[in-house]
Parts: sequence; C-alpha cells; structure tokens
Amino acid sequence: MNLDLTPEQKLLRETFDQLFATESSPNRVRESEASGSDPALWRHLADVGAFGVRVPADSGGAGGSLLDAVLLAEQAGRHLAPGPVIESITACAGLASLDHPKAHQLLDSALSGDCVLTFPAYCIDAGRTLVPGGAVATAALAFDGQTLVAAKRKTPPRREDDLGKGSFGYWDFGGPETTVLAQGDAALACFESMREEWRLLTASALMGLGRRSIEIAAAYATERIQFDRPIGSFQAIAHPLAELATAIDGGAVLIWRAVEAIAKSSPNAGSLSALAFAWAAEQAPRATHRALHTHGGYGLCDEYDIQLFHRRAKAWALAGGDPRSAYLDAADRRWRGKKPALPTAGDVQLDFSLGEMAEKFREEARRFFEAHPTPSELLVHRHDFEGYDPVFQRQMAEAGLLFTSWPEKYGGRRLGALESAAFTEELRRAGRNGYAISTTSFVGQTIIEFGSEELKQEVLPRMIRGEAICSLGFTEPSSGSDVAAAVTRATLHGDDWVIDGQKMFTSAANLAQYVFLLTRTNPDAPKHRGLTMFLVPLDSPGIEIQPIHTLSDERTNATYYTDVRVPDRYRIGPVDEGWMVLGHALHLEHGTGGGTGQLSDARDMVDAAGQWALSRQRNGRLAIDDEHVRDVLARVDAIAEVGASLALRRLWTVANDLPDNGVGSMATAFNKTTTAGIASRLMDLTAPESVLRRESDGAIDDGAFEFGYRLAAAGAIYGGTAEILNSIVAQSALGMPRSRG
Repeated sequence: MNLDLTPEQKLLRETFDQLFATESSPNRVRESEASGSDPALWRHLADVGAFGVRVPADSGGAGGSLLDAVLLAEQAGRHLAPGPVIESITACAGLASLDHPKAHQLLDSALSGDCVLTFPAYCIDAGRTLVPGGAVATAALAFDGQTLVAAKRKTPPRREDDLGKGSFGYWDFGGPETTVLAQGDAALACFESMREEWRLLTASALMGLGRRSIEIAAAYATERIQFDRPIGSFQAIAHPLAELATAIDGGAVLIWRAVEAIAKSSPNAGSLSALAFAWAAEQAPRATHRALHTHGGYGLCDEYDIQLFHRRAKAWALAGGDPRSAYLDAADRRWRGKKPALPTAGDVQLDFSLGEMAEKFREEARRFFEAHPTPSELLVHRHDFEGYDPVFQRQMAEAGLLFTSWPEKYGGRRLGALESAAFTEELRRAGRNGYAISTTSFVGQTIIEFGSEELKQEVLPRMIRGEAICSLGFTEPSSGSDVAAAVTRATLHGDDWVIDGQKMFTSAANLAQYVFLLTRTNPDAPKHRGLTMFLVPLDSPGIEIQPIHTLSDERTNATYYTDVRVPDRYRIGPVDEGWMVLGHALHLEHGTGGGTGQLSDARDMVDAAGQWALSRQRNGRLAIDDEHVRDVLARVDAIAEVGASLALRRLWTVANDLPDNGVGSMATAFNKTTTAGIASRLMDLTAPESVLRRESDGAIDDGAFEFGYRLAAAGAIYGGTAEILNSIVAQSALGMPRSRG
C-alpha cells in the first residue's frame, strides 16, 4: 500500500501552490473578472510548462503522469486560477496522442503560450456552441459525435457574462479555419479519453476550491466572537464544516483511487472516474455555500473572498454540462458493461492494495474459513455479539489466527494494520462475527501496555487460547457519549476495590468472561482525572446482567454492580489515570476497525441493489434499464466509494504510524452517517417489498435494505455518535475551537 507522493510530486504541488498564490491572488482574481482571463498568469504557466504536464517529452512536454496533472489542478482550484487552464492541459494531451501534422503544429503553439487552447468536454451541436474559455481562446478542439476537429480564430468571440465571471464564449466549428483531426472510432476514443481526463482534473480543482473555502470559513469562525465566544465553538457552526471537509477529503482520495485504477487498467476504472467527477460537482458547491453561510451577511459582500469561491464552485461544475450524466455513465460502466476509452496514466506509484504480506495472510485466513464453514444459525447474527462462537474462537487460536497483532511474547504474530484489514475482510466474507475478536484484541493490547505482570500472566493466556472474551463497560444511563461523566464508584478497601454502579449497552456481557470497566475513584478530582480502569471478572458476586433488545434484532445489556470486590491486580493503569488508559484503548479500536462495519454494510447494500436491478423487471423491462434506477444506484455507489476512500486513508495512516489529524474520526463519522441514507434510498427504490421484515444474510430476497435501515440506526450511535466525531474533526483537522464540554 502506498498513498504517499514522490519527492518530485511534493515539489510540483508546492511549486504550483506558490505560483498560484502569487499569480492568482484574490486581488488578481478580482481583476481578471472583467475579461475572465489573466494574460500574465497564462504566460507564466506556459513558461513553466504547465500546459505540457501531460505531453510526452519528445513532443515538447514534461511527460508527467495523470497524478501530476491532478496535483496541479488541485492548486489551480485552491487559488481560483482564471482562464481555461484545465481545458488547455486536457487539449494538449489529446493533441499529443494524434498523428496529424496540424495537431503537432497546434500543440507547439499551445505549449509556448502563443495561442490559448480550450476544449468543451461535451459533444458540440451544429452551429454555435458555448465553450468554456471560448472568449479568450484562439484555438479549440471539439467533437460532434463523428469527427474530432480543431478550430482557430484570430479574434476571440464576445465574452458571455457568467456566474463565475469566467470566459465563456460561443464558437462556430464549421468555418474555414476548422481542421478534421480524426474521424469515427479514432475520434470517439480520443474525445472520450480527453473527457475523462478533463473530469478528473476538474474534480481535483473543485476539491481544492472546496477545501480552501472550508479552511477560510474555519479561520473566520475561530476569530469571529459572538455571545462572548468564538462562533466556531458552536456545534451548529463547527459540525457542518467538519462534515463537508470530510466529504471533500473523501472525494480527493477517490480521485487518486480513480487514477490508480486507470494506471492498473482495473475493471472499475471507468466507474470510479465518473463517480469522482460527479461527487466533486456536488460537494464543492455545498462546501462553498456552507462556507459563505458561516460568514453570515459578510459572506455576501464583494470584498470578502468567500463569494469568489461560492460562484466558481457551481460554474466550474457545470462547465461540462449536467453533472448528472457522470452518474449515469458510472452506472452504465459498472452494471451494463460499458467501457469508455480512458486516458493513459503514466508512471503512477499510488497503490491502494493491502500489499503482498497482507494478501499472503489473507490466503491463510481464507483457507481456514473454508475449512470451518459458518453454521446457518449463526449467519443471521453476523452483525451482533450473538454470533460469537466459542468453539470457533478456540479453533482460530489453535491455527494461530487470533489476535495476530499482539507481540510474539504474548502469543501473537505482531502483524500490522494491513494484515488485520485483510483478515477482517475474509472474516466478513465467510459470514463470521468479529465483534468478540476485535473487542478482546484491543482490550488485551491495553492490558499489555498498562496492566500488571500478574494480570498479564493470568488473563492474556486465556484470551490468546480463545477461552475468554471481553465486553465494554463505558456508557452509563446519565452520561451517554460523555463517558468521562461516569459515576460508577470504585473504592479501595484494603487490597480490594469495591465497585458500585450501573452500565448501559454492555454488549456481550452475557457471553464474556470479563468487562473492561470505567469507574470513578476520586469524586473530588476534575472530571477527566478521577477515573480508573479495571478488568472485572463477570462471574464476580454482585454483578447482575439484564438483557436489552434493540430494533436491529440485537441483544445488548444493562449491567449492575453492587459491592463487587475486585483485587487490585485487576486495575489497569495508575489510579485516577483511567482517561489516559481509555484513550489508548479507543485509539486502538478506531485505528484497527472503527467504522469499517458501517463501510462493509454500505458496500453490501450497494452490491445487493445492483443484483436486484439486474434481475428484476420494472415497467416491462429490466430495472437496470430505467434511468432513475441507474441514477440512484450510482449515487449510493459514490457514497460507498467515498467511504471506502476515507477508510483506506485511515488504514494507511495507522499502518505507517502517521499523525491522525482527524483522519480516523472523518472515516468513522462519514460511514456512520451515510449508511442510513444508503439504506433509506434503496428501500425507496425497491418499494413496496422493501418494507417486509425478513431474516437477512445480505441476499437480495430477504430484506437486506430493511434490515440495513434498522442496523444503520444502531451503527450511528455505537462507539460514539457522529456529533462527537465531528467535533474532533473540527478541532483536529480544521483548527477550530473545542465545541464540546
């Protein structure tokens, strides 16, 4: 796995960031609005070879990769670079692919900056065509459905005033200065390739624009004081910005995934490319609208920069026509087998696969799961602790597959996050329940870090042999997500602690041998300082377990503790330092799998919906042939792919021990909040049968969407609500004030 840029690409991004910051400053952008262009900027870009970034070196260009161009486009978007920069880069790449003398001549002129070249990324009509950059361009490439032509003009046409104060102008491609460069299949292939490259570069520019607008809004909200507080400390301000920063970041990673897929000729390359553009075209206007709204009335004023971003986000997104067409393209490519011509990607080092070691471990796990098939009665409990199989747990232990991330000293194999991810995928594919495995694993790792040697020797061997599992005792009836408000008391009596109190949602307490329990040991200390963690044997006298059943057909528990005596050796970490211990445990939980359950549920539902559309009739034809069905499928697919992108970025961060900076919370919050929306949309699509409740193992005939709708409600709450996570994102990723007590 490799999500890092090369030193050359980091330099390229930094160079163009500095160039655009100087040559496309807000003042320069305002000055360009009179004409929609900045000739000085254009000349500067030509001098540094920007337009030839995708042109081979033997044709006079830089010979850069598709990723190089994506990075350049992102900086152009962040700084609102005026003029048809993206269109010119795309058109130059298209010209370089053609074996035509006129194409070579035009390419040389465009690379030198002597002519301004543009490209409408849609089929032109007979007669006049509105062209982005057309009012400043002296040459343009266009496709009419049959032929690819190049047209020249000595004098650009009249500029049409537009939302983004750009340089739209009408062109007639039938004049004497029009040259046919290709016809038929060759013309179509060249056009499709250029269109897909334009989509990816425009998507990247939109993501750069959107991210910068959120940063501007976050900075304003940090400085703006109302009601004696920075407005950024109000959740109504912070959370929408955090949600949109997450959507923008996920879209940026999705663009990288599309580039990698093109480089590897992956079957999903075409659908990812279309989804990346469609997502960017939706999210950038949303981000800039929220950023402007954060400024209040000031955001409407011309002297505030945010309105520049707001207008361009929508205008740029529409420069290629209705973005909805990209959703329909994505559906056609994924579910109807359409294969468009895609651009060459060049040398792309990105790798979103888990790697050779992880795949080797995957095969080992897969062979084990095939030899130990899941009993049918456990398949329906794959989403809750009732699917725990103690016999299977011991069999995994005997095969060396249990808690493989633990150090060898304690029976593990010290495998990394990538191997753990591969194992989790295979566990889910086999229909097995992984809750007991993941929970016990991170509790065990916390004991390794903070527990006494006596506790390690007593408990860890039982866990690694598959003889003991753990439940979690954090939440209380009056504290909810504010777990630091715990009032369950632990009082020292001699060498023992006596525990009294109650915990809610202690899932698996009826199955487990231990509960990882948060208690208050010093009621006089500050809220986060008087807490201590214990590992409490659940067969201790004084513990009562009462079942609670949920709408997702899950059993959880309320647990009561009355004069429960626990020897001091079961204390984990220093007295009154339980918040530190709990933080370590939650970091392990979120780093190794937080949110992946929702991600997998979303992916399963989208796959099931695709099967439904390919096998069901609607209005006398296959459902997949219905444009509305394809539109819905592509939109939920985009959400699932963005969620997957965020999860992969988090996995890369954890595997390489990089600073989190909100990456983990972004991934978890996004997948928590969007899974319910996916389920709801798919219930609407497949109504009325979708309202029927049936036992579900993910197949399309047994209520997968109805069950997913109920399951998503639980997933949005368990492990911390999205609101808590968005507060973390606002603070960690955007530098905003703390928005919770």
